[in-house]
Amino acid sequence: MTALLFGGGIAQADTIELRGDQWCPFNCQPGSERPGFMVEIAREALALYGHTVNYEIMNWARSLEYVHSGRINGVIGTDKDESPDLVFGPPIGTYQEAVAFRAGEARQIDSTETIEGQRVGAIKGYEYISVIADYMDQNSSSSELVQTLSGDTALEQNLRKLLARRVDLVPEERSVLAYTLSTLSITSDVEIALDPEISDLFIAFSPELENSETYATQLASGLEQLRASGRVAEIMSLYGLSE
Repeated sequence: MTALLFGGGIAQADTIELRGDQWCPFNCQPGSERPGFMVEIAREALALYGHTVNYEIMNWARSLEYVHSGRINGVIGTDKDESPDLVFGPPIGTYQEAVAFRAGEARQIDSTETIEGQRVGAIKGYEYISVIADYMDQNSSSSELVQTLSGDTALEQNLRKLLARRVDLVPEERSVLAYTLSTLSITSDVEIALDPEISDLFIAFSPELENSETYATQLASGLEQLRASGRVAEIMSLYGLSE
């Protein structure tokens, strides 16, 4: 394997195993032309140090289990509140909760009372902003008010249910929602309300593997090189995003 100078020492070129559930545009279909902007940035940043990234889809609970136990090197799309004991690289994306309504029906969600009687189209196992989470808890016994789906097309199905008036609102992360609406060509049919809080998203590495600190440092350095060259902005633009 190629030996590369890094930080005054010699670093071996490795295959770095990254996992996450499909969450486009952060991480999309493996092997596709557009596997997700966080995947593309990680691949190019770590390639500067001779590494290869092998990215595969794995459900989120198992991805976290595997990275904590050291069965994989890292996960894509976590934050420091969710996984404080992992080894974090640099922030690569941002997270902002959003709620999709039919065009002309959007409202600010300040309390559960503001959505009283509304039917929520959610995804099983996902965490949502406190107002949505509280509303779902309060109405967990109602299959009409809280409708959950699972699988890779759950968001698309929920958005189609929204337009068919089978649900009234669909919570999701802002970039994921915008990307999916564009893919389905229904952007003009949907209105989005945004939660004001924005947080960073990371690729984080296993605390059980000795090379994790090195990978995190190399990812940070590689990201800065890609950013300085304009390559990060170029990758983001392929997904309809800006830095």
